[in-house]
Amino acid sequence: MIKTVLASALALAAALPAQAALTAGDIAIIGRINNGTPDSFSFVALSNIAAGEVIYFTDNGWTGSAYRGSTATDGDGNENLTRWTASSAIAAGTIVSSTSADFTVSGAIAGASSGSYASLALSTGGDQITAFQNGNASNPLFNVATQTALFQLDDTNGFETAIDSGTGAVSPGLTAGTTALTLNYKVAGGISVLSSVLSGPAKTKDQWLATFADSANWGAAAALPTAGIAVTAVPEPQSYALLLAGLGAIGFMARRRQR
Repeated sequence: MIKTVLASALALAAALPAQAALTAGDIAIIGRINNGTPDSFSFVALSNIAAGEVIYFTDNGWTGSAYRGSTATDGDGNENLTRWTASSAIAAGTIVSSTSADFTVSGAIAGASSGSYASLALSTGGDQITAFQNGNASNPLFNVATQTALFQLDDTNGFETAIDSGTGAVSPGLTAGTTALTLNYKVAGGISVLSSVLSGPAKTKDQWLATFADSANWGAAAALPTAGIAVTAVPEPQSYALLLAGLGAIGFMARRRQR
């Protein structure tokens, strides 16, 4: 009997889909300053992030097939690319600023013969910030096939095909109004999700995404948010619950046999 349950549990484990490191909406960009030295932004983790995970951020707009200006030889496109590497595990609810030491803002981009990492230079007339992962560390902005878009913040009051530094469409894998937000803040200075909203009660990842998507929860800001938010864990999918139940049954039967 134990062998039967064990075989069933192992078969279920093998059948479960492989999990990507991060998926769309696992982080959210919740503020930006476009007249700083350098310009800056903040993101919040809506899921736990393991140490060593890498997230790229760009202010190049999406043209419909590529980030504007990125090529097989140009690693930063027409604007900029920066890279964040988690130096330690990050708990859901943690807010990270682009001014932290974990951001790479200089140096060559692997796989490209031109372009280098740099802080984003955000237009005071409106711009986009897109966060993505890429399993291929070689020329990550250009290698679209291996990218996983995570979140996009636009403050131009609309998405459109990228034709200049202030325009951009929704990146592949993101959804306008949920993981790709557009706000009407074409002004110099800072904007962020209101501190009164961020300090509110715990919410699930999806509830926080809905909160951030409401423009009424945003406002002008002199500084970026730093305090964390409370994120409620979501129960494991049913398939994982079945696997755990099966493994629990194995342990129970084993204990009975030892008596």
